[in-house]
Amino acid sequence: MNMLNKIWFSYKNKITQNCTDDFVADTSLAYWQNRLFAASVVYIIPLSLVAIIPGIYIAYITELKWLIVSDIIAMLTILIVAFAPGLSVFVRKLLFNSVLYLTSLALLIYLGSFGPGLLYLLGISIFIVLSLDKKYGYIAVGLNTLICMVVGVFIYYEIGTIEILSQYGLGTWIAVSTNLIFLSAVSAALIPILFEGLQTAIVKENKLRTDLQYEQAKLKSSVEELHQKNKELEQFSYTISHDLKEPLRMIRNFMELLERKYGDQLDEKAHNYIHYATDGARRMAQSIDDLLEYSRIGRLYNNVEEVDLNSMITEIMEPINSKDNPESVRIEYSDLPRIEAVPICMKMILQNLITNGIKYQPKGQQPEIKISAKEHDKYWEFAVADNGIGIEDEYQEEVFNLFRRLHTRDHYAGSGMGLAISKKIVEQHGGEIWVESKPGDGSTFFFTIQKNMDKK
Repeated sequence: MNMLNKIWFSYKNKITQNCTDDFVADTSLAYWQNRLFAASVVYIIPLSLVAIIPGIYIAYITELKWLIVSDIIAMLTILIVAFAPGLSVFVRKLLFNSVLYLTSLALLIYLGSFGPGLLYLLGISIFIVLSLDKKYGYIAVGLNTLICMVVGVFIYYEIGTIEILSQYGLGTWIAVSTNLIFLSAVSAALIPILFEGLQTAIVKENKLRTDLQYEQAKLKSSVEELHQKNKELEQFSYTISHDLKEPLRMIRNFMELLERKYGDQLDEKAHNYIHYATDGARRMAQSIDDLLEYSRIGRLYNNVEEVDLNSMITEIMEPINSKDNPESVRIEYSDLPRIEAVPICMKMILQNLITNGIKYQPKGQQPEIKISAKEHDKYWEFAVADNGIGIEDEYQEEVFNLFRRLHTRDHYAGSGMGLAISKKIVEQHGGEIWVESKPGDGSTFFFTIQKNMDKK
């Protein structure tokens, strides 16, 4: 079986190589016409033996010598078309269609209406339209018309003794042959319309494919460039962070050293100056860390996983409710969903909103935080409510800007980066964040997280 497969593959490959043109684009109509022609030759050679061998035998018994000759010529010509080197595809097609005409004429002359001669003539005209340019289809219609007219003349003048002359009167032949010509003409006219539509579709598809490949190449190049820029930006961020924080550390260290060694020689005003300097250096270092964290969002933190929000809030609250923290916090949450998100980013959002709710409280009031979730078709909506000091209407959008603070550091500490970081994270997750609040009545921060995020 393997040997037969190898022989068939070699045979098929050889004919396909001879009967197609490597220089024709595989998206063109000519390419598919050549492929059809090659496939026809591949299968006609073995299948024709089924018709030719019995035909030669019957012709030999009935002494139809010229039918035998035509069959042999047809078989040899098809073999030349299939295997002869050096012939162009167009010449092979002409030889192939010529031998089909020879066969149909022989069958028509010697077998008359009982043979497949008329059917061959119709089949040839269709095959020519399929394998060659449409103008050759009209030539085939003309040849069919000419053949029918010649046979009609032979019938009318009773020329010769061929079989078909004894089977038809002129009127009958005209009725039969006009149907043949009609079907040939219809094929020659309609099939090219279909092919032209296919050609247009192929050209459009080819253009779309080319455009898509070009855009994909551009996108790939842009992605690679973006990755490179991200690496450079990350390196730059670390460098800047180190270079900026190093002198700040020196300022703090020297200020602390100054206070330790010479504190007893300094008055209260000098101690205040030292405190302002060290506190400013500390806040500057914190701002640098926050900016670095802000720049990382979306670049380094992008691995989507399933997140258990109940466990995450418990983890966030552990250090807040530790024994070392004298301030008691009341927090309510239950049955929060498991969602697909970037875990570290979700922790940042919840931690920022919870700590803000705890921080921005009237003096002496116990912080109360309530966290809830609502499911929608395409996203989750979360709410983090507190009983804090609230936010005035005109500032409810500004609080999400970088370094935007509504209160002085004397009243409430912080860098003004928490909500900006939260907004960037939410947008990275395909969501939105907003706040509803009234001064003195607390604030409720809402944010949405898209469902079914792609996992990386």
